[in-house]
Amino acid sequence: MHTRGNVMIWPRLLLFLCLLLLPLTSLAQAPLQTYVIKKGDTLWGISERFINDPDYWPNLWSHNPFITNPHFIYPGQKVLIYDGRLEIVPARPEAAPDEPEARPAPPAPEKGQSVTIKTFGGSEGFVTRAEVASAGTLIDTVDNRLLMAEGDKVFLDMENLASVAPGDEFTLFEVGKEVKHPLTDAPLGFQVVTLGTVRITALDPSVATGVITDSFLEIQRGARLMPLRAPVREVELKSAARPILGTLIGARGNQILLGQHDLAYVDLGTRDGLEAGNMLYISRPRTASEFGLQGEEIQLPDVLLGGAVVLEAGQESASVLILKAAGPLYRGDRVTTVTP
Repeated sequence: MHTRGNVMIWPRLLLFLCLLLLPLTSLAQAPLQTYVIKKGDTLWGISERFINDPDYWPNLWSHNPFITNPHFIYPGQKVLIYDGRLEIVPARPEAAPDEPEARPAPPAPEKGQSVTIKTFGGSEGFVTRAEVASAGTLIDTVDNRLLMAEGDKVFLDMENLASVAPGDEFTLFEVGKEVKHPLTDAPLGFQVVTLGTVRITALDPSVATGVITDSFLEIQRGARLMPLRAPVREVELKSAARPILGTLIGARGNQILLGQHDLAYVDLGTRDGLEAGNMLYISRPRTASEFGLQGEEIQLPDVLLGGAVVLEAGQESASVLILKAAGPLYRGDRVTTVTP
């Protein structure tokens, strides 16, 4: 009876093992799709195209540490697509298959690529205390009107009149709410309300004469001046020379939630080694799971949330354009420079 029982059990066991291994057999036979990255491809674009999940890109990015640029990957790299996952093959750019083998592949550019970025109204929205102290002031006009608009002649008190020349353009602004650091509560500067623009037409011994070239809001005596930033600029994407850690301190529109294409500000500047074109990671400290075993002395890696590019760097702060966000971003989120 014992032997017969074993005979009956073995066929059932073999059948169970076959059923258990069937999915693995199917997976092994599943075709492995390969995609060669082309110029202009992005991590999130590839994620959306092949696995219909544009929010998968942080996984693709963070799991491939050799990708140092969060906005562009290099043409010639290969992406493996299988089982709902993406994996980038860490290879240097290669020549296209239809090109002669003797033609060498172009090396990856050291400073990335240049992109044209348009920010409506320039990058104003935040000024430091030092910038407010050095700003000029609209002190009068040619008559007794209280409000001024486009085409009006005005007189300007410039902090450094010798540095101004006819034809120079300035942004007219109003100082708004004080901005404090989201983590330390230290005063950083002030929000700015952009009122319009003015062009210098003549210089006198003590004042400059100008004409208002554009008005967005009501302009009155006491409006402050700062150099006009071009709304359209070309920024060369590049890695920073060393890791620099900072914080998102606010947004141009003073909104609570920040996202893709928003103009934001960080507490890093030229004194920290930051410069225009530097790429930034945006991250947030990771919260341990309810059942985590790590102690307080163990720090989990940050959650990668997005990427940004520095548009303009002052001494103590910089304006950045958020290129991609996997979710809502907030004041106080971390920023880290992308390094080679």
